[in-house]
Amino acid sequence: MAGYPRVIGYVAGAGRHHVRGYVAGPYDGDDYHPGFGVGQAEHAVEHAIMQQRSPNPHGRSAPWRGMVAPGVHPVQEGHVPLPMNPETFNGTWGLNAGQAPAGTTILFSARPQKPFKMARLIVRGTKVGASAVGNLIGELFVGTDLQQGELGFIDLESIGAATAFDTWLSFKQAEPGVWIRCQATLTAFPTGTDFEVYTISALGHYLH
Repeated sequence: MAGYPRVIGYVAGAGRHHVRGYVAGPYDGDDYHPGFGVGQAEHAVEHAIMQQRSPNPHGRSAPWRGMVAPGVHPVQEGHVPLPMNPETFNGTWGLNAGQAPAGTTILFSARPQKPFKMARLIVRGTKVGASAVGNLIGELFVGTDLQQGELGFIDLESIGAATAFDTWLSFKQAEPGVWIRCQATLTAFPTGTDFEVYTISALGHYLH
């Protein structure tokens, strides 16, 4: 069953009976039931109510195009990227103008507009110069909740490498407007005109 297992909803007309999750793209063999799939019913009465709905006037539809009413779509789940933008110094460490000097922590942050549950971190660094050898380390938060087993900087660059294997995460769901933040710094800082610049993106589940 496709869907977002932590969402609790209801089926219109089903009274007080709760529905757990939803089915993205309702489609049931040769019979199409408009609105079927808004939720996965717990009781037979809810299933019967959904079965009694009028057939789709437009005939068979694509599996991902279910509607609770003409032009009204049920909640669906996407798997989307979320940029984490540096709040200072454009995510760059160095001694040149506009770059973060040695010992500086840069905060990378994002504030999703709809419920978002992070599942993967992507970190990309560009290192210019012989002294640019530091790795990106830091701490991850959803709101005020630390998303680690203990306080302390973790190796963000290794966990977030594009080629990293089995580094999927399961962060706390961020409600709309809740900050997802990463406090980041380097294990060693470039000198002279050398510099390091980083981008951080999050991949996760998004309700839309």
